[in-house]
Amino acid sequence: MYLFYRGESFNPNFYYFSGTDVDHSFLLVDSNKKTLLVPEMNYELAKKEFDGPVVVYSNWFNDLKNLIKNRKVSIDENSISINLYRKLKRITKLEEAGEYFLKIRAKKSKIEVAKIKKAVSLTKTLLNELDFSKLKTELEVKKYLLMRTLELDLEPAFRPIVSTNPNSRFPHYESKNVKLNDMVLVDYGLKYENYCADLTRCFFLKKGSKAEKNYRILKQIFYEIIDELPNFSTGRELAELQEKLFSKYKLPKPVHSLGHGVGLEVHEYPKLGAKSKDELNGAVLAIEPGAYFKDYGIRFEETIHFDGRKVSIL
Repeated sequence: MYLFYRGESFNPNFYYFSGTDVDHSFLLVDSNKKTLLVPEMNYELAKKEFDGPVVVYSNWFNDLKNLIKNRKVSIDENSISINLYRKLKRITKLEEAGEYFLKIRAKKSKIEVAKIKKAVSLTKTLLNELDFSKLKTELEVKKYLLMRTLELDLEPAFRPIVSTNPNSRFPHYESKNVKLNDMVLVDYGLKYENYCADLTRCFFLKKGSKAEKNYRILKQIFYEIIDELPNFSTGRELAELQEKLFSKYKLPKPVHSLGHGVGLEVHEYPKLGAKSKDELNGAVLAIEPGAYFKDYGIRFEETIHFDGRKVSIL
């Protein structure tokens, strides 16, 4: 039996297994039967959106106890509070299954891929709108992206990363009121129906620089990785390929992993690190080779889908 709780914040596991996002609700999955326990204020919404029995709880602890007492219940400990965890332990045997749920979510359905593709398309349109004749600082670019996101009635998958010249050396840099220089790195993604995109582009305001030349090399590495990906089955193999290509093209040793899974969260399974045994088949991935030098950093990132035979750039 699985148990998920959606409190004040969005819970990707709750949404994945229930298909809905009703706050302050418990989802019980017992074999193929799914039951939603909701407060009375959310009953009508739950009945409309959830395909299965909906039970109104008056006292969630007592009502839940009747359903799970003395059962072995699988939960994601990272998605519930310590207080809730302690209360549940009083009535049932809990089993941590967060990693198991992530592995299930790693393999994307056609519907999920379509939603991520839409999120990617919207993000690419937004990035193509950037006009650096009008946007003069990191913060202006960041604010523009967030304002346009609101105008499109969408949500950001994460806060935009906008950095110029030496600031681009830091992969998770927080944008500041800094005037744009020769090069601007923008890392951003939108959400579409709760599914995320993740893209990075470098824009060169001064042409012919060494950074621009290395960016072209980085893009070449990306496409070589994409060409080879169908020959691999685990994240570790991709990480090893990245190391070889960086050495081949005489770029600095990578300071972060080649990428990560993308879905209801911007960072999901599979992992693409040197120790990763996560399977690639069926996953949506953000592939983001990045090279960081003394006075600048560059990164190129696309969101892709691998169906086990071929790779599609979304």
